[in-house]
Amino acid sequence: MITPNIKTTEKIVPMIYAYTTPEIARHDGWTKIGYTEHDVVKRVEQQTHTADVAYNLEWTGRAVFDDGSEESFTDKDFHAYLIKNGVQQEDGKNNEWFRITGADSKIKFNTFRENHGILKENYTRISYQLREEQLDAVKRTKAYYDLHEEGEFLWNAKPRFGKTLAVYDFCKTISASTVLIVTNRPAIANSWYGDYMRFLGPEAGYYFVSEVDSLKGKAGVLTRKEYIKVSRDDGLGCIEFVSLQDMKGSLYFGGQYDKLSEISKSKGMLWDLLVVDEAHEGVDTYKTDITFDQIKRKFTLHLSGTPFKALANSKFASDAIYNYTYSDEQRRKVDWDFSNEQENPYAILPKLNLYTYQMSEIIKDELSQGIEIQGEAVEYAFDLNEFFATNNGKFIHDSSVDKFLDALTLQDKYPFSNAELRDELKHTF
Repeated sequence: MITPNIKTTEKIVPMIYAYTTPEIARHDGWTKIGYTEHDVVKRVEQQTHTADVAYNLEWTGRAVFDDGSEESFTDKDFHAYLIKNGVQQEDGKNNEWFRITGADSKIKFNTFRENHGILKENYTRISYQLREEQLDAVKRTKAYYDLHEEGEFLWNAKPRFGKTLAVYDFCKTISASTVLIVTNRPAIANSWYGDYMRFLGPEAGYYFVSEVDSLKGKAGVLTRKEYIKVSRDDGLGCIEFVSLQDMKGSLYFGGQYDKLSEISKSKGMLWDLLVVDEAHEGVDTYKTDITFDQIKRKFTLHLSGTPFKALANSKFASDAIYNYTYSDEQRRKVDWDFSNEQENPYAILPKLNLYTYQMSEIIKDELSQGIEIQGEAVEYAFDLNEFFATNNGKFIHDSSVDKFLDALTLQDKYPFSNAELRDELKHTF
């Protein structure tokens, strides 16, 4: 048997780099600023060697904010910061050339790392380009929205899909003025806030409203009272972020505390869009359904990477679901055009090997017996939920589950079948 050699970890160092091409007259005074998670020199030479272009590597720096958090960013974040500072970007889709010297760009890069790219006294709407899968999600959701008043749509998308920016684009696409974002995980508030500050701001027609603890005191975040005051003058819409826990604690949603009254329909509030983020976490419950019933809205968008319960219960029609899977991501990773100056956004993601196992031997008793539906005997069809079904805390198909676990840990080619494999996959459940 060939012993597998599986690397469970690989150190990745995200880098921003800047170079100039003195031999090219039209780029005189311009600096190329890019991003890579591999060797910088090799990446630059990938872009320049085909055309036999000489270059000067002006500087490199770790793409990590300088506050001890080790939070990373990409060149797009730094590009947005340069544009907010009035630095000209060369025309063209996703262009990475800026009219700035190498020395000046390095100074701005260091400042950007210190202040997270947020200018307290300045809001500027930054242009962005959605990836193909994000554009497809927005397009399909808009088509469903146009045909279904008070409809509900699900984005069944894996992590790193880029949901926040895609949702903001959908808000603008349907001209939503009032947007309510609800989540059972308040910690992700920073993701919604960060993309708002980078790509929207008041220039996009919205203020960001929230009173969750993690956002208090941050530039650009308004309380509901502050929003009411400023919106009287300019009439801008709002993106309001709240936690599901706070909502359930409100008097207006069955709780005990007098808060969040502005959200409830009892106060006459009508939301253009309700976004339920991490929809699988503590949301599919009777109490939550009652809570959401108190929100009057025109449309609901659910976001989840693991909406198993909703799918099993057929909560959404087939045309009300956008799926983006690991297989889709891996396909885009392999098919990327490496002659493109842009860094492959999928390159940093690990290669996934997907294996299937024949269950017939494990469930041969069930296969031989078949099942009975409305008095008629039919062939047994494997169902994962049924396979692991329980009754009074015990597996109904206890012997079959035992066989399945034995196969995983004892039979060749199964992932936990020997000590070496178990050690390599020690972080896997």
